[in-house]
Amino acid sequence: MKYNFNEKIDRSGNHSAKWEEIGKKFHSTDLWPMWIADMDIKTAPEILEAMKEKMEQEIFGYVYRPDSYYESAVEWSEKRFSYKISASTLIHSPGVVATISILIKQMTASGDKVLIQTPVYYPFASTIEENDREVIENKLIADNEGYYTIDFDDFDQKLSDDKVKLFILCSPHNPIGRVWTKEELLKMSELCLKHKVRVIADEIWRDIIMPGYQHVPTASLSAEIEQNTITCFSPTKTFNIAGLQASFVTFPIRAEWEKFDMELATLDIKRNNSFSLVAFEAAYRKCENWVDQLNVFLSENMDYVISYIKEKIPEIKIKKPEGTYLLWLDFSKLNFNKEELSKFMQEKAKIALDDGFWFGKNGEGFVRMNIACPRYMVEEGLKRIEKAVKEWRG
Repeated sequence: MKYNFNEKIDRSGNHSAKWEEIGKKFHSTDLWPMWIADMDIKTAPEILEAMKEKMEQEIFGYVYRPDSYYESAVEWSEKRFSYKISASTLIHSPGVVATISILIKQMTASGDKVLIQTPVYYPFASTIEENDREVIENKLIADNEGYYTIDFDDFDQKLSDDKVKLFILCSPHNPIGRVWTKEELLKMSELCLKHKVRVIADEIWRDIIMPGYQHVPTASLSAEIEQNTITCFSPTKTFNIAGLQASFVTFPIRAEWEKFDMELATLDIKRNNSFSLVAFEAAYRKCENWVDQLNVFLSENMDYVISYIKEKIPEIKIKKPEGTYLLWLDFSKLNFNKEELSKFMQEKAKIALDDGFWFGKNGEGFVRMNIACPRYMVEEGLKRIEKAVKEWRG
């Protein structure tokens, strides 16, 4: 089946955060929305059909989780990543950020330190700080082309601090778009073992991979690394069903699984809702072809943006991501400070993008653009930025 990802979808009036919460996050409400990481692309029809069948039952009481739910995630992991996990290690969670917050509370004490690699998904830092832990940064290094690598000397040195108890790995990385190689993952994991630091691997972007790259699950590297790694993943980003709010966590140590399960029970958030239960299983069992076609479409959107910028807005530096549907745009040539760049994008370009400084101090001068949308939205966003930069030139 051939899917149409260029279909125009009117999201007005459907309580879309991306479209209707702009006034809460930005200074104006009339901005073109290319910020928050969900897609302006219709969910796969196979998922919609499963949800429709559930709706037609006309009862939405408590649901139980059949064995097939976890088995679908196990089979997907083995088929897509050649990594066999046991269904008994998996547990349902409302979301990856909620999982990370619970794990920080359970695996560290007040005043302990947690390592992250900036610029990185900004809820990492806020969740650490809100749990009264200290953020420690291993700053990623960009070359002249905008390609980021890991400062392993600094990584090793930061891990050597006895107060560092956890490392939160973003793999693939948001916002820089790196799909870490097996060698990079192995080196990071071995250093964590050396310093007895546990790894929480956020692998929510593992399915959104550009042609020519391959995601490697961190826990697949060795039995010892698997024992040291707790992995978070979800089909929500992949299939544009983030509003259903559910994810998976895989625990290598049963006692930690049980402790996490008890916390979910205490909070009374153990169950799926009626729709996430059927949607997730349909996604993993019926939508592989949809994902493959989506990744090609996203890659083509990226190529269009890069070509447009090189031809018409050469002041912007851009590197094609290896994964995710997010572009990390470098506006440093415009010589704005972070407040000026944010104001420029909103007041001159009239576009809502994630400010780079949200992702860490080394994100200043950047913005993050979401291109998981029909081509007309990409074109409109670029025209607005081009117009604003032309005015800046004058």
